[in-house]
Order: sequence, then structure tokens, then C-alpha cells
Amino acid sequence: MKKVICIGSAAKDIFIVLDKTKITENKESLTEKKMMSFEFGAKIYAENLIEEVGGSAVNVAAGLNLAGIKSFVFARTAKGEVGKWIEKKIGKLKIKKNYLQCRGATPSSISAIISDREHLDHTILRTGDSVEEFDLKKALNKFREKVDWIYVGSQKKNSLEKMEEIIKFAHNKKAKLAFVPSSYQIENDINELVKYFKEFEIIFLNRDEAIEILQNLEVKFKDTPLNLLQEIKNLGFKNVVITDGANGAYIRKDIDSFHLEVNKTKKIETVGAGDAFTSGFLASYIESTDIKKSLAWGIVNSGEVLTKIGATKGLLTKKEMVNQEKTLIEKIEKI
Repeated sequence: MKKVICIGSAAKDIFIVLDKTKITENKESLTEKKMMSFEFGAKIYAENLIEEVGGSAVNVAAGLNLAGIKSFVFARTAKGEVGKWIEKKIGKLKIKKNYLQCRGATPSSISAIISDREHLDHTILRTGDSVEEFDLKKALNKFREKVDWIYVGSQKKNSLEKMEEIIKFAHNKKAKLAFVPSSYQIENDINELVKYFKEFEIIFLNRDEAIEILQNLEVKFKDTPLNLLQEIKNLGFKNVVITDGANGAYIRKDIDSFHLEVNKTKKIETVGAGDAFTSGFLASYIESTDIKKSLAWGIVNSGEVLTKIGATKGLLTKKEMVNQEKTLIEKIEKI
């Protein structure tokens, strides 16, 4: 069985489900295209309030586990009720939590997610920490098993120091690396991170993140999927995957680029769709390196998560993704 370390966040997600919110267009930004707003001072009735476990490391590990890949969560919680709740939920997902650390003074990570039923999207308010106070060096030194891949997501203030540790460990273990940069890294560390890009087998981005990276690096680009793929790959990555919401997902490998449209499902909530795509794609790629099959698994996995509230709800098993891969592979287009 293949093994993957998932480095990132572990959180309690609280979904505040609203019938609708006020959405306005913002033409002044390529990345902040829509704004969610409320009447100031008003009381707003929530349709529902739902608690689910989340966080990038947990979400991706849960998806990989269902696809038959043994996954380890490298994240941190604090002592107390929320930390215990997160740990219990991770255990129920049958994810290896040997390296989940309970340490530090900062509260456990909690996300309050304002979910808009009518517009099928959300805004996330975050507090606490699950990555900054995680002692990565200690966890890596403790890890004695064979590992095939390392997924790196949700890093913050000390990410540059941790990146050195991760790459050194990956070289020693002969493990491949997958990267999902955080908004903090894109905004604050991107110029320093460039030197590490050649180390990564795959980078996963959404379209806004791809644009922000190129803008922050002062790279000239066109806002088209093909050009974004080309310019991001030119930074040193072996493979580039860009998801674009309802427009599907794109990948560039070597000199070839491909696109797959979304799988038509009844959407309820979009939280976790990106992580579900990542786990589906990685699960296939780790086994086969077939990018078309991997694109299909990513799309079908993310599509099913959209039908549930909660980032680990709706995740598919390997068998379920295999059953749908042929139909989706036939829809992949070269761009």
C-alpha cells in the first residue's frame, strides 16, 4: 500500500447556512470578483448550523484513505474541548493520527463558514492555528515508515524554514512532493519560495491563486487557462493543475495541456471541493501517473463533495471513481 504524509491544517468547520446573501460584482480586481455583504446591525436567521471536521491535511488524507492510500496527518491542535473533538473526528475517518500534535498556547483552528444556498458559495472566517505551532522537525524525525509522497498545504509564517525540512526529508525518503500554497505564502513568501518550485512533482492551484502568484512575481501573463498553465510551469514545476470552479480543471504536463469540464451534480456547498479534487487526482497519479485518469478522478471526487455539507462528506472510494473514469476521460480535451 502506498503511503502519503499530509502536512497542513486540521480544523473544526462550523457551517452557518443562509438562504441567501447580498452578492455584488467587483470589477476592480481580477481575483476579488464578487463580494458578500449583510445589512449592518441586522439579525439574520440561519437555515442551519452544522459542525464538521475539516482542514487541508484532514480533507486530503480522508480522500486518499478512501482511495486505498495510507495517509498520515501532520497538524496541530490545542488542549481542550475543540482539540479533542477534532482528534476524535479524525479517528472516525480512519486516518493515521500518530503525528497529530497537541501543543502550544494558541487555540485550535476553527472556521466559521457563511454558506449561501442561493448562490452556492461561501465566505470563510478563520481563527486559531493548526500549522504554525506544529513541530514539523520533531514529527519528521519520529517518522520511521516508508513514504511515497508528501502533500504540503496551508503553511503560514514559518513556512520557509519548514520547506527546507520537508525537501530534505523527501530527498532522504525518495518521496515525491505535491504542493498547494496558502494565501499567506502567495502574499508574503512567493519570491523566496520560487527556488523550491523545481522540487515539486505537482502544484495544485485555483485560477485566482495562479493569477496572484504571477502578479506578485511580476510575470506578464494573459488571463487564459493555457497561458496561466504555461507561465506557472515556467516557474519550475513538473506538472501544473489549475481548477476553475464551474469551468472545470486544467493540467499541463511537459508541453501538453488538457481540460476537463465539471461533472454535473446537484450542488449544495462548495467547501472542500478543491481538496477533494486534489485527493482524487493524487490517488490516481500516485498509482499510475496517468494525467487523464487523474484529471477524471479529481473531477468526479470534487463533484460529489459539492452535494454534501462538509469537506469530507461525499468523498468517493477508489471503486466509485474507477466506475466513472472512462466516461470522463472521453470528455477530456487538449488545449
